Amino acid sequence: GDDSDFDTTWQPFPKKNAGQSDLSGSDSDEDQDTLTNNEGNNNNNFDVSLNTNNIEVPTQTSTQSTPNIGWSQMPFLGVPLPEFNGPQNCIELGSPISYVEKYLPDLHFEEAALYTNMYAFSTKGKEFRATANEIKVFYGAQALMGIIKYPRFFMYWQRGIALDLISSAITRDRFLAIRTHLHFVDVNNRLPNNKSKFWKVQPLIEFVRNACRNIPRSIGLYSIDEQMVPFTGRCPHRQFVKNKPRPAGLKNFVITTTTGMVLDFELYQGIETPFEDRSLGLGPAVILHLSKTIPKESVLFFDRYFTTVPLMNRLNEIGIYATGTIMQNRLKNVHFSNDKKFERGVWEEFTRADQKLTAIKWKGSKCVTTVSTTTGAEPHQIVKRWSKTENKEINVPCPAVVVSYNKNMGGVDLCNQQIEAYRTWFKSKKWMVKVAIHFIDLAMLMLGWSTKKTQLKCKFPKKNIKDLMEFKINIAKEWLSTPINNKRPNEDENSIDANEEPPNKV
Repeated sequence: GDDSDFDTTWQPFPKKNAGQSDLSGSDSDEDQDTLTNNEGNNNNNFDVSLNTNNIEVPTQTSTQSTPNIGWSQMPFLGVPLPEFNGPQNCIELGSPISYVEKYLPDLHFEEAALYTNMYAFSTKGKEFRATANEIKVFYGAQALMGIIKYPRFFMYWQRGIALDLISSAITRDRFLAIRTHLHFVDVNNRLPNNKSKFWKVQPLIEFVRNACRNIPRSIGLYSIDEQMVPFTGRCPHRQFVKNKPRPAGLKNFVITTTTGMVLDFELYQGIETPFEDRSLGLGPAVILHLSKTIPKESVLFFDRYFTTVPLMNRLNEIGIYATGTIMQNRLKNVHFSNDKKFERGVWEEFTRADQKLTAIKWKGSKCVTTVSTTTGAEPHQIVKRWSKTENKEINVPCPAVVVSYNKNMGGVDLCNQQIEAYRTWFKSKKWMVKVAIHFIDLAMLMLGWSTKKTQLKCKFPKKNIKDLMEFKINIAKEWLSTPINNKRPNEDENSIDANEEPPNKV
């Protein structure tokens, strides 16, 4: 329908007249929504398939009206997109663990040990005696479990097949005891003015968020989208977003570069989410909140969940350009032709009289509508689409705004993809543990990426440049090698033979 997001599978072909197509009969094809890269495009481009079934309409409506400026079918002049700037100067690189301290400083481990001991004593009435070094060992074991996956948890300690890096650093019972009692705040002393639904993990979230906000940024291209923190148990403001790879969990709004580097994020917690301006609705509130830390004249890309015309006006006022897909019913004064009149490769372009906003409706596999303050329909490109009737790829004209959107919108999805590759995964009924592990994984991903990109920029020998898996293994090894006192009070742990099956619920 009119509100569909794009089929993002496009590539070049012989030039037709702009806005026209002689691909007769092809408009009835029902094509697959799979991604292909444009021929000749940089391999770093990441196209995104957008699914309309997981879109949530903002719960608040705009309280500000759009200026009554006329729209007409005319070309949009637009502005050139800036080039994204990476690190300009080579910096001194240390050991992997020295990077971790930017996201997870020693203070974090000391506080985690303190509050874990306090919680254990309040619930068991016995000393737990966890130390900061022991928390590091616990984190290291979890990180390695995300890379070397055994089908059953107890197998990491089972004789004959045990993973020595883990089993020699911490016993299974002690690992489970730490996971059970792990806390980051004093749960018996909540501050009265702390309204956060996630206050139990707030210190960890703040450490990671502050490190993300300290990443250098320049005028460039950025994208905003949702990220799911997977969890299926009881949790404040747990969401279920249909057709997401991880549909159940906490919703995290994230702003990234087009290559996936996270610059800021905000966990959604209903009315308590600290959005400064909700006057335009929930979706625009997310954009205005996360765009505060990017320079003026940068360009934002976001999907139809967030896009409204008043939002585009507000961003234009504060000096931020934007491109997004939009629900057609949010374009009150733009009258596109009916979907049935669109043949494949045809588009219509309406430009506002002030030349500050354009709306384009295009049919690739299905109709999609975009608005932009930077890019119009020209220069268009020729892209590839699969035709079921012809059983082959065919060439379809595609407006420039769609090309730009598909090229630059995938940062958050790329980040999600890489987190999933080595996600620390185990069953837990405690949402606090799952959230903490997610943000630890996120921190390690950002550290691995930033290190690798700096090394590439500074032309390090390829043999010395480690990928994400190697980087994460090195950090896990350093954490696991942290010296700890192996003497534990027996009453804190349950004796389970390593060859025995543990209880069903671990």
